[in-house]
Amino acid sequence: MKLRDISKILYREILFKSVTETTVRKKPEDLVKSVNSYMWLNKTAVAMVLSVIPLFIALNPTTFACSVFLANLLFMFVFFFLQIVTSFVSNSFDYLHVLPLSQRDISKIRMLTFLRIFDLPLFAVILVSPLVFGFFVSPFSAFWALLGVITAELLAVAIVFRLARFFYSKIAYSTGGWKTLLRMFYMIAWSVSAFGFYILVIFMMEIPNMNVDLKGWDFVFPVCLGCLMRGSFSYIALISSLTYLTIAVVLFNKTLSIINEKVVVTMAKTKSIPIKPTHPILGILKKDLRLMSRSPAHAMLMLFPIISGIVYANVKLVLTLSMVLFAMVLVVFVAYGVEREYTRILPIDFWTLTAGKTLLSVLIYVISVTCTLIVLTLRGVSISPIGFAQIPSVVAMSVFVALIADKFGVKSDIYSGMSSLILILIPCLILAYTPLGVGLIANMLLNADATVISFIVGITELFTILVMVKIFR
Repeated sequence: MKLRDISKILYREILFKSVTETTVRKKPEDLVKSVNSYMWLNKTAVAMVLSVIPLFIALNPTTFACSVFLANLLFMFVFFFLQIVTSFVSNSFDYLHVLPLSQRDISKIRMLTFLRIFDLPLFAVILVSPLVFGFFVSPFSAFWALLGVITAELLAVAIVFRLARFFYSKIAYSTGGWKTLLRMFYMIAWSVSAFGFYILVIFMMEIPNMNVDLKGWDFVFPVCLGCLMRGSFSYIALISSLTYLTIAVVLFNKTLSIINEKVVVTMAKTKSIPIKPTHPILGILKKDLRLMSRSPAHAMLMLFPIISGIVYANVKLVLTLSMVLFAMVLVVFVAYGVEREYTRILPIDFWTLTAGKTLLSVLIYVISVTCTLIVLTLRGVSISPIGFAQIPSVVAMSVFVALIADKFGVKSDIYSGMSSLILILIPCLILAYTPLGVGLIANMLLNADATVISFIVGITELFTILVMVKIFR
């Protein structure tokens, strides 16, 4: 068997580990069949978007636009591949040593496996960017576009490997104090990057039209390369660009050297695990927060309402609240699915579980509304407390999903639990939007206080759902 074939097998194993960290399926064989196509689909989407962006930049190449492109390329490579690289770092490849392979062969297999993670997006951008800049700008710009992309990608690969290595060895499975806070920051950064990618896709046509003066910054990466990509030559930009390229090559080679190092397996020292009894409801809340700090995808879903409120705060408050409430449906669904995976065999009663999940949902919603109001205030947009009046409807949603989970069960992820999500989606959206809609209609027709009306309707919904629970359980 060739080394390349062995690396392909190991790559699939890493994919499986990466996906199963955020996906729990009833039939693991289904996941085994789809995991390879799942990753190729993701890599193809990233490659297509990152390959289309240079086209918009080349049509109106400004220093700012070229710099944003390179900075985004670096940023997205780092955080999009962070989870799978962490899976690579956590794999010691011990079983390779029992095969008739030399240490050099094992090193090559590790290196090939690592490079497979980035292959399609990495080579797609390297191929497309020079062609686009050469066609629309000049051969000079094409040359520096090639060097700029190579510099950004080499730096990204080096950075993401070191972040993954640091996270796995120092943070992921450590507890207490600053490490918990650092782990939460790490997950928030990963989640924000995913939404940053979404925002970039929305606004990529506007980037070339943004007029930002970067004069005097041509010694900083990626501005130096952005100047040369635009066609503006300066010795400072030239020297700085070559310096950053050299640094990127050195760091990349150092990364490959670390990957090729012989792995020495040691037994970890055991230590006592402190047990701190707490109230069951608070225990469920703490468990969810800790799970968020260790699972990037779970953290992204839980932070979805908060980031949606911030992203969509450029429109009216009502539309922003609508997006936040829609995101809350997904939060409640995933929260109960994850809880069910952990607590189905534990003696936790229905109302304790519901109270813990509801507390988490309300906490996330209040933070989302607060962040939205802060952004709107900074933008000078008039605000109102109507967002907080929707808290009873969020509680009603949580109790309703708890009832569905208790009766029919829900999956712990959206992909494999699509049928469960469809079952609760329409009722939850009705619960979420009815108080807001009734309050606004009452305000327009009767000049009534929309906040008060929304709160009253939400309380009515909650009472109705509680009666349903009493009847059907």
